[in-house]
Parts: sequence; structure tokens; C-alpha cells
Amino acid sequence: MKHLFMSLFLALILSTALHAGDKEAFMRNMAHVNPVPNYMSIIVKNEDKLALTADQKTKVMAWNKKNGAKMATMVNSVVDGEKQITVASMKGTSSTEIASMADQLMETRKKIIVGKTTCRDYMMDVLSPEQWKQLTDIIKAG
Repeated sequence: MKHLFMSLFLALILSTALHAGDKEAFMRNMAHVNPVPNYMSIIVKNEDKLALTADQKTKVMAWNKKNGAKMATMVNSVVDGEKQITVASMKGTSSTEIASMADQLMETRKKIIVGKTTCRDYMMDVLSPEQWKQLTDIIKAG
């Protein structure tokens, strides 16, 4: 069951992120565009340590299936927007237009942060208080 869960999770992540490059590149981009921990990947990576129940695994997978592609699209949008701003700057685009591009980029970043925070709230409900403490200890350890 563990291997099936991990395989399905990775398949979902990779299928939504492949156009952004490999999984490592996508995870670097995720960290770059938002300061909120990527709870989903940390939970899956540490499911044995957290001793997730079958019900918890199902809830984690359902959350990812519902939200993963949308999150990947937003992450890729921020990375692409940064590239567009760089090109626009080198082309001599007006500061007003670049500021407008930056506003759009920041709005997407905000949506990512809010989405990750919503994920956190849900994962706090899915995990027991002990599991949540374990998870935050894992994140702090780095």
C-alpha cells in the first residue's frame, strides 16, 4: 500500500509538473515562489515516520488530486512571469508596465501562499496533534 500511495502521489506531481522540467526543478520552483512549507510532499516522504493510517493516506491523496494541478499551474505561471519581466526590462519596457506585470505575479504568489495555508489547515485536521508536531519538527530540522 505504501509503495502504491507514493507511486500515485509522485505520478500526480510529475504529470502536472513535467512541462516545468524534472521533479527536482519543480520542487525548487515551488520553494522559490512561496515561503510556506510544501506539506504534501513532506507528509508523503515521511508517511512511515508519521505512521499515517489508510484513511489519512486517502485524504492526503484526495487533497492532492483536487489541488495539485492548480498549484502546479500557478507555480509555473510565476516562473514564466519572472522570465517575462526580465525580458521586458531588457527590452526597455516602461516601469509602469513592468509594475503591472509584477502586480500580477505577486497576486499569483499570494494565491499560492493562501492555497498552501489552506492545505496546512486541512492537514492539521487530517493528522493527529502528535503527527502534526512530528511534521513540524521534520520541517524545522530541514
